[in-house]
Amino acid sequence: MPNTGGAAGRGRAARIAIASVLAGFACAAVVAPAQAQAPAPSAAEVAAIQAREARNADARTLAWLERFRAALVARFGADPRIVMLAFDEQEGSALVARAGAAPEYVIRQGDAWISTANRRLAPWASPEVANANAFPLSSVRAASIRAWTENWRKAPGRANDFVTDYQVGYDPAAGRVLVRARIGSMTSFGITQHSFDPATGQAVVVAAAAQPARPKAPPVKSTDSRRDVATALAALRREVPTARLASMRIERRGIEFTLVDRATWTFDGTHLLVAGRRYEGSFHCDRGWMESEVDWSKLASLPRNGVLAAGLDDEDEAHARFRIDRPGDCGPLSIEITYTNYQVPQPWVRFNPQGAFLGHSR
Repeated sequence: MPNTGGAAGRGRAARIAIASVLAGFACAAVVAPAQAQAPAPSAAEVAAIQAREARNADARTLAWLERFRAALVARFGADPRIVMLAFDEQEGSALVARAGAAPEYVIRQGDAWISTANRRLAPWASPEVANANAFPLSSVRAASIRAWTENWRKAPGRANDFVTDYQVGYDPAAGRVLVRARIGSMTSFGITQHSFDPATGQAVVVAAAAQPARPKAPPVKSTDSRRDVATALAALRREVPTARLASMRIERRGIEFTLVDRATWTFDGTHLLVAGRRYEGSFHCDRGWMESEVDWSKLASLPRNGVLAAGLDDEDEAHARFRIDRPGDCGPLSIEITYTNYQVPQPWVRFNPQGAFLGHSR
């Protein structure tokens, strides 16, 4: 649907709304002078009045289409090619194709071309596709549109529907040029949109494109990455066989590596190693370390040893998080255990790479 911005757009939207309201009350205008002498019209009579007004609106819209067509021909030549066309019973707008240039956007009301400022008519396809599928103005035929509206009104409950506007353009979902009509129902008071062939007036149902299947998440292989240190290190070494480590953070949800060149990697419960953003922090020692400097066989016992050394509770052991690194001044390598079930500041216990106790925060 066209984007009707600005004062002109708001006026057009208001006219559509007013037309629907007036149609609903058309019967009142007919019988008002004689209300004192005649009974109110029946529901069937109201529907007949609305149906007559709807058909009159159809005739006015098609008459305006022919006036708009003549104006386009006078301005752009015998049968201009159109990228997008929109019209109702009072206004027409078009994107007219131009060789080697962007389409020209024009709007006409009554007998005058008006400004396109703050207005927009967007093709349904990308600009390149829409331009490549521009259609001749002569292919939009009043007879086909009339055939479609007549067929539409034959269905029960549709005789008094109002067609608020039409758009014509290349529909990428259908792979062809279509007409789209917006219809206001006088029974449900809703607005719907329907497509048909501009050459024949036959209805066209455009199936919604199938949504692409979501990629399946990798299966979870571990619920506690603290048990997967050896697997994580092996995965890292397949990617960077000789790079020195700057830090290694180990917790239940995953393991994070930072290398001395500030590259980062994450290993999680799916056992996938994923490259991350470059580390830009200041807590970084360019000297680094290699995994051979750590006695990994001691790692599993350090959370319990930390609980005993710092006088913590037994249940704290399950909340241990490891950080292995050198301090920012490149001091000795250490393994720090933090117990994350505490509020900040969280207690910590520090060990050397061979698992010997160094100190704690309590």
